[in-house]
Amino acid sequence: MLKRSIESLEFIARIRFIFRSPTLWTGTLFLICLSLALFLFDLRFLSRHYDWDSIVYTHNILTNKYWKVFFNPHHIGFESTGYLYLKFWYWLHGTDSAMFGLRLRVLASALVFVFVLMLTYWRLYHDLIGAVLLGLSVHCTQGFWFYAQHNDTPLIHSCLTASLYLVCVWNCKKGWSPGKLYIAGFLQIWNIYFHQSDTIFLTFVPASLLLTDRWRGGTFTYSHKLRLIFVYLTAVIGILTLSYLYVGFIILGRDLVSLPTSEKNFANWLFLYASQEKWGAAPGEKNYIMNFYRGIGDAFLNFEGVKNGLRINPSLPTAPRNFPYNLNLAFWLGILALAATNALQLWKTYKQELVLLFFWLVPSLIFYTWWEGYFFEFWVSAVIGLMIFASLVLHSLRWEGLKFGIRALTHVALFTYLLLLFLVNFSYSTYPRSQRSNASFIEGIEDKYEAITPEKVYKDE
Repeated sequence: MLKRSIESLEFIARIRFIFRSPTLWTGTLFLICLSLALFLFDLRFLSRHYDWDSIVYTHNILTNKYWKVFFNPHHIGFESTGYLYLKFWYWLHGTDSAMFGLRLRVLASALVFVFVLMLTYWRLYHDLIGAVLLGLSVHCTQGFWFYAQHNDTPLIHSCLTASLYLVCVWNCKKGWSPGKLYIAGFLQIWNIYFHQSDTIFLTFVPASLLLTDRWRGGTFTYSHKLRLIFVYLTAVIGILTLSYLYVGFIILGRDLVSLPTSEKNFANWLFLYASQEKWGAAPGEKNYIMNFYRGIGDAFLNFEGVKNGLRINPSLPTAPRNFPYNLNLAFWLGILALAATNALQLWKTYKQELVLLFFWLVPSLIFYTWWEGYFFEFWVSAVIGLMIFASLVLHSLRWEGLKFGIRALTHVALFTYLLLLFLVNFSYSTYPRSQRSNASFIEGIEDKYEAITPEKVYKDE
């Protein structure tokens, strides 16, 4: 079994065939250079904004204590890997400007994902221009761009969710093997380590296994699929369970005999967020529609300074206050209209992608609208999925005889939307936050803020 599993990893060696095809290696080199250029652009305009979460997470890592980086079960992978990364940062740069170094970690993760997204889309659908436009559009959405520049939790787990989706789509089309299943399991586990709520995506791999008909290049029977799904879920859930038991009982010294409300109680620690009467469990009435509208709206376009009410106003389509948001609404209404009118072709061509997007977007829309829908950090992952959906809808409009003309029009539409995202989010979010150091909502943690700043990497601090 082990030998066959190791043999199945031989598909990784096929990477060498990239260099035998001029088209493959030149296209890949182009995407690498584009990603590096984007990284340098973001580095030039890296955010110098400090908020409560970024300060606390940085402080937890800087304390150099094991229990601190595992204290929050909601994202035990974020601070713990940040703790290891900080050792590298001290060796590379020195002990100052730790926040800057940790922001670089998140930014690098974001740009690696953008490269993977562009490369995967290009190789699957043979549309390099469309791949570049998709990658840049995802990057320029407000939620992705904002959190790519902060030492905060939303970005990396969202990229891991999207990467797991891409792996599942790829293997649906190319076929699964034990080695590919190990890679998917690794992504799944780390996805949950980085954000506990991502257990709602445990359906990705089982759905992908059911949708494919190839296993190690041969046939894939239904009974074999069910056995593998059972083994996969048992292994992933078993590893996660043992991990949390080890962290809770061994590292943090939790127990089962303390009062249920005590932080020493294992169950209270494990379900820290769900056990508090906050967010989704908070008492009182909630306007879920407005919470959803504000949260996902912020994730697409910067809503700076607008706390309540509608940003969209069709009766004033060109008013400066409403124009960008009216355009955003028009784009998505257009995508939905195209999807409806071309539904048969869309389903016929991208059935596997659409099923997996269903298991991504529907749980996200339901859970995050209920949990904390008004805050855009929870919509970073869903927005990536929606941008992929929009690209698939546009890509499906390739009728024979008009193939290249329609492809040019869809590229123009996506480029126009990219331009909207870039102009609004750069002008009102990325650029202002890069100009000077500023802080918001640090009540109660002023001492931690003072210990982290100033950052000597900036000459004016």
